[in-house]
Amino acid sequence: MTTYTGSDGPHAGRWLRAGCLLAAASLTIGTPAHGRIRMHKPRRGFQMRMVPFMVPPGADREGCEVAVTPNDHPVDVSAFQLKTTPGTHHFVVWEYLGDDRNPADFWDGVAYVPGCTGIGPQNGANNANLFGMLSGHSKFRFPAGVAVRLAPHAIVYPNLHFHNYSDNPVAGEAVFNFIPARKGTVRHHAQAFTVGAVPIDIPADGSTTLTGEWHTTAPINFVQLSTHQHRRGTGVTVNKVDSAGNDMGQLVVTSNWDHPTVRWFQAGTMRLNPGEGLRFTCAWRNPDDHPVHFGVTTEDEMCFVTGYFYPDDDGATLSGPGCFPQGAGLECFVTKQP
Repeated sequence: MTTYTGSDGPHAGRWLRAGCLLAAASLTIGTPAHGRIRMHKPRRGFQMRMVPFMVPPGADREGCEVAVTPNDHPVDVSAFQLKTTPGTHHFVVWEYLGDDRNPADFWDGVAYVPGCTGIGPQNGANNANLFGMLSGHSKFRFPAGVAVRLAPHAIVYPNLHFHNYSDNPVAGEAVFNFIPARKGTVRHHAQAFTVGAVPIDIPADGSTTLTGEWHTTAPINFVQLSTHQHRRGTGVTVNKVDSAGNDMGQLVVTSNWDHPTVRWFQAGTMRLNPGEGLRFTCAWRNPDDHPVHFGVTTEDEMCFVTGYFYPDDDGATLSGPGCFPQGAGLECFVTKQP
């Protein structure tokens, strides 16, 4: 059960009204947090906590929970803070964007599903990646004038992925703070960006690289760029390219998969015009006696560029070649470049 421990005081319970998800909300008002992970509550905004779930020795487990945020009105989230069990592979907050509020169409407790896919209402509605691919202890603030919009009483799916390499069970836990922007300061609403390549083939006891290239069909303005690999990753480079694929300069270099480089841009300073794009190259070293390919567990591999952007038309939903339908943001896959 996700626990709300925010700073909204006695008014926080007003979300419990007709039309909201009630019994399945997994949200407890005013209940003390019982997990071992602690983080200070924000002076403004609110804190939520995912229910702990056990990860057996040697197991890879990705838990998803359903919760409802306590805000009565839209909130522009300008900062996000996260603390999880040490060793967490990643944490995501998804937002369900459909109209279904029937508790019977959601799930109880923690469901073990990669990326929270295939659970909850399956009515064609999409989920938005609000805060995703985050390491176990993250704290960031968007550049001035930029924030992520959170709908009133948003249905969110906290999603924690943990691989237990120890000989003892480990509790996967997460506590996270939503911190609002000051009124009247937000000019652009950021959306999540995830672009990657699937044809990963790392030979046994060998090394390899993969290069992908993605081009936008609409003007977009980045405020953050980073990368994502698993434990065999040895580095990622990300370059800006023009419509013909000519290099326009290096943007990000990651040399440690577990602590990827995160680069921030002030609003309007990192823009892609239609046709321009990103070229990224991932490298791996595989010491094991079997080949490794793309997959969702920590024993598989990934090659992603991640970040946040805003379109010129604030709040517009963008798409393009290789992109999956999203309620907000971009999630796209590209082919391997020669």
